[in-house]
Amino acid sequence: MGPSSSDRIERISPGERWFADARAVADPSGGFTQRLVDMTEAMSWLEGMRAAGILATVPHLLLRAAAIALVRAPALHQTVCGYEKLSPAGVDIGLAMPGPTTLAPIVIPAVDAQPLRALIPIVDRAIASAQEAEARSLASLRRIGRFAPFGFVRRFVLRWMQKRFWFRRRVAGTFQVTFAPTADLVVPMRFYTGSTLGAGRVRDVVVAIGAGLEVRRMMTLTLVADHVAMDGLRASTLLNEIAAVLEGGDLGAEARGREAPLALALR
Repeated sequence: MGPSSSDRIERISPGERWFADARAVADPSGGFTQRLVDMTEAMSWLEGMRAAGILATVPHLLLRAAAIALVRAPALHQTVCGYEKLSPAGVDIGLAMPGPTTLAPIVIPAVDAQPLRALIPIVDRAIASAQEAEARSLASLRRIGRFAPFGFVRRFVLRWMQKRFWFRRRVAGTFQVTFAPTADLVVPMRFYTGSTLGAGRVRDVVVAIGAGLEVRRMMTLTLVADHVAMDGLRASTLLNEIAAVLEGGDLGAEARGREAPLALALR
């Protein structure tokens, strides 16, 4: 069926074409692994912080949990470009979520160096400035677009940059988190990091606890990996590490303003 006479079809701007071409040349993932995570305790930490006037959200927890897990398991924190492998010294996380910008993740640097309470204002400032930063990026890309007016030229340039660690780190960090609060399941399929975490909304689920049933607040996590950088076993190991942080006590201590020994050791 062809387009209706009332449909509107328009060409995207020259700046936005860079993002469309970037997604076209990004390699698809190799596979993914999933698991449910019990967020009951984590949500109580959030509620406690919010009662104290700290506007914490689920993305803040996800970012910090991923950073702690990657520091605990540094062999699972890597990206492969061509014939080179990057094992980063720090954890820069690209956060993709509904909000002021949709073209690229918001990169939060050095998430491993910030305990939860200190991380929250850093993330919030980055999100608040994202729309302005995106506008600047599009204006810059429009100017550059005059020298690369054709799609095949942009894709050539992007394929060249995609093989450079500095480009990938600037665009998406060393790890990526994608959060969609209105979906149960999130599976990012194109990204520039060695692996990426997808998280949906926290929802009430009846689960077996011992010999009985309880309603718990659960979230589905998905770890999607580039098979060049990580196989399925290592991807599931990283996913379990992130889940262990969310279900454990480290974030709870940070939420209460008492840094856990692990958080101190990360500095």
